[in-house]
Amino acid sequence: MRADIDKILGDLETLNSARAFKAKFESVWASLGFGSYSYASMDTEDLETGRYKEGGHVIYLSNVKPVWVQRYVEEAYADHDPLVKDCLSARLPLQWTENYRANSLSARETEMMNDAKDIGLRKGLVIPIHGPRGELGIFSLYSDLEDGEFTRLTATTKYEAQVLAYHLHDAACRVLATREAVPMPIPLTDREVEILRWTAAGKTAWEIGSILSISERTVNFHVQNVMEKFGVHNKTHAAAKAMGMGLFAL
Repeated sequence: MRADIDKILGDLETLNSARAFKAKFESVWASLGFGSYSYASMDTEDLETGRYKEGGHVIYLSNVKPVWVQRYVEEAYADHDPLVKDCLSARLPLQWTENYRANSLSARETEMMNDAKDIGLRKGLVIPIHGPRGELGIFSLYSDLEDGEFTRLTATTKYEAQVLAYHLHDAACRVLATREAVPMPIPLTDREVEILRWTAAGKTAWEIGSILSISERTVNFHVQNVMEKFGVHNKTHAAAKAMGMGLFAL
């Protein structure tokens, strides 16, 4: 067990926002050798019944590529993710590669794993955390190491990772579940993201239509759809919100 766990966890009491927790998670997992992560916390029953899609006490933080997060939400992959399903009963970290349970996956589970592989998520360590009131926390830690190096990494870090995950999960639930909701990302289509990017750049609907070779009416239709998804009343706010989600940058 590494001696600097106290130092790694030392500033948890100072974290008071989703942004702060996201940065902390990134630095902690990078220190163990994992380049990216996803973290989700929700009620186990909500996950099993699909009620998590309606909101509730869902916390979601990640630094993986926004295109994968968008795809995961659009396809409702949480309902077809074999690792999420296994976390419902697992107590210990699950090591996985692109061939995880290859001979026992459903068609949708296979599709989900293939999509993850295509985006570059080919192996990782998943840590399930079962809380006293039925909540489930899941840390998914991703690696792009070669198989041999990855096996050595998980062999030397999985115990520390589990200890760290429990402390990080506890802190996030105490702060974020009461101070701010961190919902699952709102899925946007590629066209909607493209239109918002040009909107953020100051282009009018007519100019965007000319750039994308679509009508001004179609541009406004997409903008209206995004505003409804985000629950905002103007396109500037919608564009700002999309940028805040990391869907694009100027």
